[in-house]
Amino acid sequence: MALSKEKFVLKQHDFSEVDKINTESVSFWKDARRRLRKNKASMVGFYAIIILIILAIFGPISPINQKNADGTVFRYDSSPIILDDNGVEIPKKDISYLPPRIPGIEKLGIFDGHATIDRGSFDLIVGDLPKTDEFNELKKPTKRKQLVEELGIPYHPYEINIISIYNNDNDVLTAKIKVLATEEILELPYEELVSDYTKYKPGTFRLISSSIDEYGVEMLKMDVDYYAVQNIKDHYFWLGTDKLALDLWTRLWIGVRVSLIIALASLVVDFTIGILYGTISGFYGGTKVDTVMMRITEILGSIPALVLMVIFISISDRIEGFIDGLLPGEQGLATIRLIILILAMSLTGWITVARVVRSQILKLREQEYILASRTLGASKRRLMAKHLFPNIIGQILVMATFSIPGAIFYEAFLTFIGIGLPIPMSSLGVLVNEGYEAFQTIPSMLLIPATVMSILMLSINLLANGLRDALDPRMR
Repeated sequence: MALSKEKFVLKQHDFSEVDKINTESVSFWKDARRRLRKNKASMVGFYAIIILIILAIFGPISPINQKNADGTVFRYDSSPIILDDNGVEIPKKDISYLPPRIPGIEKLGIFDGHATIDRGSFDLIVGDLPKTDEFNELKKPTKRKQLVEELGIPYHPYEINIISIYNNDNDVLTAKIKVLATEEILELPYEELVSDYTKYKPGTFRLISSSIDEYGVEMLKMDVDYYAVQNIKDHYFWLGTDKLALDLWTRLWIGVRVSLIIALASLVVDFTIGILYGTISGFYGGTKVDTVMMRITEILGSIPALVLMVIFISISDRIEGFIDGLLPGEQGLATIRLIILILAMSLTGWITVARVVRSQILKLREQEYILASRTLGASKRRLMAKHLFPNIIGQILVMATFSIPGAIFYEAFLTFIGIGLPIPMSSLGVLVNEGYEAFQTIPSMLLIPATVMSILMLSINLLANGLRDALDPRMR
């Protein structure tokens, strides 16, 4: 069967749209932001950093922070002023080492101002005696009878063992004891057993267990309501207090602020010096300039940063009088110590940055666009500032982000070994160091700042991982 030409129609094509780009033109940085937002872990880290920064700024100030009896906001370097039921200021020693207590949450049995402690039966029955010659004499082992008569209690603590303390059918706090001399089991009202000097009044504690240690001394494990012991009823310390009766909520966020300032300040110094040094060395790579500059970094890099820190602090201690004349008071000395800490961390920290920048410049300076710029008459300064540096800014940004957690940890390490910031100045390292000392009594003093520091460092590392992937041209 023959096909006629009339059955075929020539299709007309419009070739004007062939070279048209139908996709959106995306710059490198816009594409990097888009890929960073798709990284869920990095965005979680980013938002966690933002929340911590907001708390560090607004946490120590009103209206978030609590207030003293005179209406002023708690400070990180002075003890709070709080009053008892009679309107008398509670002494600072009585509000030190208070556990955390948060309104509302305390009803769940956590952050309720309670702490489990071990105390000898002497502390429970006799209490804190006045520091007078008379009572110092009565506390001697040969004066047991006179001490009991003076305090008006039936038994000396070493003459009995406490079996339990409970409320009887009449809701009277009762102590069940064993008299060691006769092995007689007795029950008597708790208030008759203890002296007026004991701070563990009815309703302030719960006896968990009693045991005899290797020295034959009875030890009591008690769940103590520290706020009831100190007659603090309507006041809350959200994270507790430290040994100086300073509010830990205020000190924590000041500590985050100071740690970030130290990390960012050392980062600025490190990368400013490192980028300039590495760019110049890499641009003149293979020449005498590069050789001399690299030998200098090798010499400085061989000096441990910890040794430099010790030297700087010893110098500051020797010129303490001169420093006090420039910046009087503890705040001035703390400021100088902060500056010294930043300088000591930055004195050798820039070396790694300089080496990385130098290696990148050495690789980029042989590219064709650099040769074209040279041919067109671009100066050396313009080549470094306009062509070489912009092409390594991605690697520098990632490296800078990764360096922040290291600086925070290094500051915490220096403070932990005793050569960091002085008390009452606050940082995460200072708080971890103080919490370590009180860990057995109030573990939250260590756990809370350590957790915040871990969250901060983990969040920055997650963000740095996302930036590394987003700024890698090979992953576009």
